[in-house]
Amino acid sequence: MRKAFLLAAGVLAVMTAPSSQSQSCVDTALVLAVDGSGSITDEEYEFQKAAIVSAFRDGSVLSAIRSSGSVAVAAVFWGDGELSSQKIGWFVMDGITPSEQFALEVERNQRTAWGNTDIGGGLWVALDLLSDPKLCARRLIVDISGDGRETIAPKRRKSISLNQARGRAEEMGVTINGLVISDEEADLADYYDKSVIMGPNKFVMDIRKFEDFARAIRLKLIRELS
Repeated sequence: MRKAFLLAAGVLAVMTAPSSQSQSCVDTALVLAVDGSGSITDEEYEFQKAAIVSAFRDGSVLSAIRSSGSVAVAAVFWGDGELSSQKIGWFVMDGITPSEQFALEVERNQRTAWGNTDIGGGLWVALDLLSDPKLCARRLIVDISGDGRETIAPKRRKSISLNQARGRAEEMGVTINGLVISDEEADLADYYDKSVIMGPNKFVMDIRKFEDFARAIRLKLIRELS
């Protein structure tokens, strides 16, 4: 995390001493929670990464970031809850340079997430990032993408359910938005609408093929930051 903030030097700091947090709060803290479970092929995983990288180099997204004030962005690549999720720490953005640094971090990410579609576990890691005591933000958002329902294998050693994660998000005042790839489950958007997304101004976007992911994530970011 310290590395991420050093890379974003020169922009508004989000890591402050408790006595000065109120003066340096960002307007929005956003975690991109990206599906890296076994249902995602290596090609699809790289496609998601490339789409995020492209979005944070897109002029319309950069304009939305600038117009929305200060924005802190982090990412989680999640899969099976018994495996470690990959995390990219906070980058504070109000211009092109920190956006490019975040894009480079995503681009360099090497996949280690696999296994079950553990949506609850992925959300929990995103909420851990949002609950960092050094983070101060007026609006908290998790932007979760996936291509399936939560699947948890029997006899798991440990498991955080989707309901547990949503309960924690409600207590924290977090909005959860969804981006579903429903190429194999036609009603996946309905599942996300009823069982995943929550909070003020929540919404879910539905695409039918991974080729549409880049456009969807760009539009989704603009909508969330507007």
